[in-house]
Amino acid sequence: MTALLPLRGAALVAAFFVPRGKGAVTAALSGAFLGAAVFGFAKEPWTDPLGAGVRVLVLLVAGALVLYGVFPPIAAEAAAAAAAFGLPAALLGGLALAGVSTRAAFSGAAVVLASVSIAAAEGCRANADAGWRRGAVAAGGVSLGTLYAALIAPSCGGKSSTAAVAVSLLVGIAAWAPAFAFESRRMRRELSEEVSLGFLPADDAAILALPWKRRLEKRFGRADERREYVRSALLLAVARQQQRRRVGEAVRLRQLEIIAFRTRLRRTLAARASRFTRPESGEFERPKSATRSEVPPSSSGL
Repeated sequence: MTALLPLRGAALVAAFFVPRGKGAVTAALSGAFLGAAVFGFAKEPWTDPLGAGVRVLVLLVAGALVLYGVFPPIAAEAAAAAAAFGLPAALLGGLALAGVSTRAAFSGAAVVLASVSIAAAEGCRANADAGWRRGAVAAGGVSLGTLYAALIAPSCGGKSSTAAVAVSLLVGIAAWAPAFAFESRRMRRELSEEVSLGFLPADDAAILALPWKRRLEKRFGRADERREYVRSALLLAVARQQQRRRVGEAVRLRQLEIIAFRTRLRRTLAARASRFTRPESGEFERPKSATRSEVPPSSSGL
């Protein structure tokens, strides 16, 4: 273990030098490096409450620092980023328990994935907020993820390992319910004001508040148009909420973001309107031309 400490330290440092971006590649590389730093490159049992709690705490705190500023405030995108980050970390956490048993490896990986999911779901809510609320919600997510790992990790490898896998998977999925619920409430509150100001149709605002409808709504255009329209509306709601909870210069900056997202929505709505009002036949009307009967009689020879 001592000989591998330099490698684990190098992996920890490398995680902070991953090129910043909002894609899955950045999250996956960060998860792989931090998983190697926390769980090591060899079989190393960590199922005691203290060992599990400390390792997961380091993983979640370092992950929050690495992904700070690029973690999405949109629930669906955040869930995808959490999966990209958590899967390689969970794989390395499970491999560290392979020496105990196969059951321990699977249950340990599930525990790590559930802990990451808990922290990431709260991190999504935090990045949609502003001020002291952002830090408080993010810290709460890290604390809950660490507490879950410390409580459930002793069950890994024993007779209850199968139950630990099932419970962890359910917890990892259920952790996102508050994020989606708060997102829907934010969309209803913020977009209703956009409707009253005349920037958004009321029917669109009602659909945009429902995650299971907005991704499939045919009226929003093609898949790429629909994706851009929905994402702009989600970010507009986030910017409006953040503006309400900031003061000073930050208010003006959020107003610029609001204007930018309104512009995107307006362009999409204009393109949709032009498409729906286009003549169905697609034919152009032939311009009228003067006929023989319309030509005035010549006065020559009179």
